[in-house]
Amino acid sequence: MASLSEPARVLLPRPPVGAASLVLPCWLISRLLFFLPLAITAQLKGSAELADRLRQWDAAHYLAIVNEGYSGDNFAFFPLFPYATKAVAGLLHLAPLPVALVLANGAFLLALIVLQRLTRQCLGEESERAVVLLTCFNPMSIFCAIPYTESFYLLVTALTLHGLMQPTLKPVWVAVLGALSSATRPTGVVILPSLLIAFCRRRRLVAGLVVSLVALGGLAAVALFDWRLSGDPLAFLHAQQAWEVNPGFNLSGLPFWLERLSKVLLGPANTKASALIDGRYPAQLAATLGLVALAVGLQRRHPGTSFGLSVAAFLAFWLVAGMPGLNLLVVLGALLLCGWGLGRLPLEVWSFGAASLLAYLLKQHTMSLERHIFATVPLLMLYGAWFSAHPRWQHVLVGFGALLLVIYALRFAQGQWIG
Repeated sequence: MASLSEPARVLLPRPPVGAASLVLPCWLISRLLFFLPLAITAQLKGSAELADRLRQWDAAHYLAIVNEGYSGDNFAFFPLFPYATKAVAGLLHLAPLPVALVLANGAFLLALIVLQRLTRQCLGEESERAVVLLTCFNPMSIFCAIPYTESFYLLVTALTLHGLMQPTLKPVWVAVLGALSSATRPTGVVILPSLLIAFCRRRRLVAGLVVSLVALGGLAAVALFDWRLSGDPLAFLHAQQAWEVNPGFNLSGLPFWLERLSKVLLGPANTKASALIDGRYPAQLAATLGLVALAVGLQRRHPGTSFGLSVAAFLAFWLVAGMPGLNLLVVLGALLLCGWGLGRLPLEVWSFGAASLLAYLLKQHTMSLERHIFATVPLLMLYGAWFSAHPRWQHVLVGFGALLLVIYALRFAQGQWIG
């Protein structure tokens, strides 16, 4: 007879041995790398300035929903995170901002524990350490420290995938978690193929269809909620137009991609002028590519020198191409990792990563694409798995990510864009 605590173990898996010694320090150090520069800024500019910064960008929309409810462009933001913040703030009689910060960072910690367990189960112990390190010290983890939905999305999707990988499927829990996923972000609905695959592989097609319908209910609830408040059940979709987003099978995103490529290949100044007014940028990029070619040529006979030149080329590319270049590498790397991961990850898990990538590309906009990729569990797992087999590069990326966390924190404190 199953114990009464069994559902709780399915929802929140027992942390693997060593979770506290790996996850907690990584989580804590990565949060300090972000919040300490903010604290220093607060000392220089005042706490009011810090509070304003923590409310900027999408956080302003989430906190507006908490304080004033839905209206206008805020319908683009799904309700699970802001309503959870509102409920906890009301229950504890606290201001929404600190509650949102605690919920975001706490959900990130729980997501890391589930992610570690899922990685160990799917890819083995060698990959789990790299996954935790590269997730914590990823510069995009900043968005798990501020009032954004990334932490919640990582947690509910990781829990859903973990539930699908159990020897005995628990349809009720998986259905509830799937519904929470689709009520957290629009792309949460792409968890449905994973649900169907998991149940079909166990020859439980009817149960899989029912679970998928329940999971789809999260998105349906958002549509009904929007219809009740605005008269438009697709208000969450139509509100995206405020950000020049026109999702679907179309080419409306092509100008954004061409602009991004032009900035990386020709430089921002040349792109803005539509003419070659800055000859230094192409020359610097060509020199960087020359370093790459030299590193490749020396790889067999002088692997140490080749590695050093590769690191130098990577850093040079960052200094030359900046954030547009890094973001383009993230997108291309995600596509390559997804192809590499087919057959390495269980199909239930891999299909969520592939469906998520397709959904991000169909968004038809390059804005925040790297942030969405970061919040995709299978891609984080594959990222760690790849670099667990290349430990020197793993060390470089952890150090580089820690550096970017500090730099992005300083940019964030100045109100400068970091996505």
